[in-house]
Amino acid sequence: MILEDTIRIDAPAQAVWDVLLDVNAIAGLMPGVESVTQIDDRTFDGTIFASVGPISGTFSFRAHILDSTPPRSMTAEVLGSDSVTRSAVRVDTGFTLDSVDDQATDLAYRADVQIQGRLAILGDMVLRATAALILEEFAKRLRQRVCSDGSAGA
Repeated sequence: MILEDTIRIDAPAQAVWDVLLDVNAIAGLMPGVESVTQIDDRTFDGTIFASVGPISGTFSFRAHILDSTPPRSMTAEVLGSDSVTRSAVRVDTGFTLDSVDDQATDLAYRADVQIQGRLAILGDMVLRATAALILEEFAKRLRQRVCSDGSAGA
């Protein structure tokens, strides 16, 4: 399943980049994140609570930054499994930041989500609907965080 979109954020690219690379900020912006622990400069472990159709549970994950060109782009892989069905999830993801002007940035993202196990049986429509809700809330929270005072320190 491919998820991609562009989000307009009324803040400079550097401010958006700073928030996206702050592990504590991301934990607060992503719905359901219960914990994130930085392992090293490029690796993070965490847990997220999510409901996908009739299944709710905690997903454990490891995220690893593969490539980074500050403050322009990043690629990462995320590997995880859920506590209920033990389904495996792999997400190959990336984003780019493009300055629209001094005070606006387009955040374009693309995620290739691969699911194996019982969660995959739920089907593409249910998984897309769940992902769309999570991404919509993330975008809302990111805008609020970055735009509240125009800096990543909000």
